[in-house]
Amino acid sequence: SRRYKVRVHGFVNKNKLADLAKGATVDGINYGSVKVELESQNGTNSWLVVTLNEGKNREIRKLMKSIGLEVARLIRLSYGPFQLGSLKKGEVREVPQKVLKEQLGSKISL
Repeated sequence: SRRYKVRVHGFVNKNKLADLAKGATVDGINYGSVKVELESQNGTNSWLVVTLNEGKNREIRKLMKSIGLEVARLIRLSYGPFQLGSLKKGEVREVPQKVLKEQLGSKISL
């Protein structure tokens, strides 16, 4: 899964956010279940935490637009079992083999 912190403009409807957990179809493309948590709201500006299982092209932007929200900022928090923490844009850190084996187990062969 992939987790993102997302700033959106527009009125956040909690029922519509909950509906995304069932999956959605936008422009003929089926998107799987998406978990969305409202972190904070100030007028029409809100921060959400979005967890995806698939991560299709521009998925978050398209899903938010389908419920009347415009994405203003998108920050990746984690990718699979790996928390990105303070990793800056363009920065790369090697993951030790021991950690890869612990986190991914039988999914990889080293």
